[in-house]
Formats: sequence, C-alpha cells, structure tokens
Amino acid sequence: MWSATSKKLLIEILFHRWWVRVAMLLLSAFAAFMGLLAPFFQKEFIEHLGDQEPLTYLMLSFFCLLLSLASYQAVIFLGAKEAIHIQRRWSQQLYEKILSLRSDTLGSRPVGEIVSIYTTDLPGATILLEQSFPQAFGILFPLLLSPVMIYALFKTSIVPTLLVIGFIISFNLWLASRQSRFFYHFKKLAAERLSLVNEWVQNIRALRILGWITQFEGRIFHVRKTETKNRTAMLINGQTMNAVSSSITFVLNVILLLTFIQYSEKEITPGSLLALLWIVAIFMTRPFRQMPWFFTFIFDGLSSLNRTATLFELENKEPQLRENSFQKLKDLGAPDPALTIEGLNLTISGQKILQDIHFKIGQGEFIAIVGEVGSGKSILLHSLLGETAAEFQKYMIGDNDARLLHL
Repeated sequence: MWSATSKKLLIEILFHRWWVRVAMLLLSAFAAFMGLLAPFFQKEFIEHLGDQEPLTYLMLSFFCLLLSLASYQAVIFLGAKEAIHIQRRWSQQLYEKILSLRSDTLGSRPVGEIVSIYTTDLPGATILLEQSFPQAFGILFPLLLSPVMIYALFKTSIVPTLLVIGFIISFNLWLASRQSRFFYHFKKLAAERLSLVNEWVQNIRALRILGWITQFEGRIFHVRKTETKNRTAMLINGQTMNAVSSSITFVLNVILLLTFIQYSEKEITPGSLLALLWIVAIFMTRPFRQMPWFFTFIFDGLSSLNRTATLFELENKEPQLRENSFQKLKDLGAPDPALTIEGLNLTISGQKILQDIHFKIGQGEFIAIVGEVGSGKSILLHSLLGETAAEFQKYMIGDNDARLLHL
C-alpha cells in the first residue's frame, strides 16, 4: 500500500525542479534522433562511393554519433546531480525529524533498521533519478523511433520488430520483478543482521551473565545464512538477465534480416544492409541491455522509497512534553539541584511501564539506580529527561516547580 508520504516523495522525485526533468527528456530525444541519423548517413556513404565526395556522409555520420553520445552523457550527469540534490534535501529533513522524536518512539524501531534506512534506502530511493530516469529515456526513444526508421528506410513491415520488442519487455519485466524482490529481502535482512549485531555489542556483558550468548549468536547466524541464500538467488537471476539482454539483439538481427529480405519493397543494397545491422546490432544494443536493470531499479527504488517514507511518518504518539517548559527546566543550571518527583506514570501502547513513582533527591546526594535487565532503569532516566510521554503529579528541581504534564 502506498501511503500519502510515499506518494509525496515520489512526486518530489518526478517534479521537483521540473525544468531539469524536461531538459533530460529533450536531450534523450535528441540523442536518439542523432543516433538514428548515423546509420542513414552511413548508408548514403556506401551507396555514393563512386561520387567525388563520399566522405561527407561519413563525417556527418560521425558527427551525429558524437552528438548522440554527448547528449546521453549529459542526461546521465543531470540525473546524478539531481539524485545528490534530493539526497541532501531528504537527509536534512530526516535528521531534523529524528531529532524531534523521543526515545520511546524510536525504541519501537531497531537501531539497525533506522541506520539502514538512512544510509541505504535513502540513496536507494534516489536511484530513480540517478539511474531510472536516464535509462527510461534512453530506452523509450530508441524503441519508439527504431521501428519507424526501419520502415522509412526499407518499406518493410514493423510487426515482427514490435512483436519481438513486446516479448523482450515482458520477459525482462518478469526477471526484474524477481530481482527486485531479492534486492528488497537483501536490504531487509542486512538491516535485521545489523540490528542484531548492534544489540549483541551493546549487551554482551548482560548476555554473558545470563548465559544467552549461544542463543543470541544463533539468531545472527540464522539471519546470515538466509541472507546468503537470498544473495545467491539474486546473483543467478542477475546473470540470467545479463545473458538474455546480451544475446537478444542477435535474435532480433536474424528476424529483421529475414523480414527485410522477404518483404522489403526496396532493393537490397550493401548500404541498406549496413544501416539495418547498425540500427539493430549497435543502436538498439544499449536499450536492450539496460531494460532488465531499468525495471529492477524501478522496483528497488520504489521499495526504498516506501521504507524511507516509514521513517518520515514516525510521530510521537503519546502527548509531547511542553517544549518551552522543559527548556526552562534544562536552563536552570543548578550544579547540584534537589529533585522531587511525585506520581510519575508512563504508559506505552496501552501497557503500564512506570507506575506511581515517588522519590526525592537532596542536594549533593549521590543516588544509584539498580535493577535487573528490562526493569525500567533507562526509561526512568529518559522520562526525567523528557524523552518519553511520562506524566507527573509534581516535577520539582530545587525551589523551581517544573510541573510539566497533566497535573
């Protein structure tokens, strides 16, 4: 399901600084057009070898190819630049978002998952700009213009070409959907493993005391084995995509040559054969090779976009401390303040975590909080620091009454 935040991020990918997207579109169309003019001039060069200046057509062909490559590289450059711009924009927004969240809100998400989203999924979402946009335009225009160019040059049916292209698109779409699932599980398992390792490092002493080392490390090894199996399947599927995309142009060559020889209304000449082979074997090679990875990056980028959106959607569900009052509390600056707490209660997701806590700490008094793992020591301190939605009947430092919540 696509949330409103996911749709908002996708719209930003598509239309933020829209004039750059339009420039990429126009440059891609120009690159495809120049790329198709090159075989036309090569055909003319072959067929005018007896003329006085046949090299003019060869130079025009070279010039068209140069313009085509330069235009496409400009599209790639703009895509990478826009991806970096969006990454900076979203990174700053996520940074400010995380700073606004309390510990009890972030506690519902493993640290490894948050780190993974910030470092992996955020760049993964912007791959839609860095890879998918240039590839989409680099695939779309050659596939649209090549059949038209073939018909214009040779007056032969474009139906076989369209059928082969349709089959290639369908097959690549199926392979890419599988690859995207492997990518999704790869990121999810990596985040789970990172979270477990982080928890293992932070609690190694407690785990050793409780005798849980073997069981906990077993969970890490299990995730790692699952991750390895997923990666193996991902590599096999990826190599299949590469093999299909690399060899499909040869199949298309044979089909088009047979169609051309059988049904062309024009005379078959060396120049026309060279132009046809150039269009299919060279010009259309890049779109066919890019196609499976284009679909893969689309699916992968959208899954990363959804995961990034879940971090943007995190909110402090319980009432937030009144920030102004709590800032005054922080600014009191007493070196050894007396602390009075009455009626401290904390409920998270309907479960009572801290209940009816009262205590006083005198000035200069040294207090230690002890208890078993999970007894609530850390969350008590977080509540005193305003990092939870705890309620107080009285919260007093020295002679300053800082009754912050729900008196």
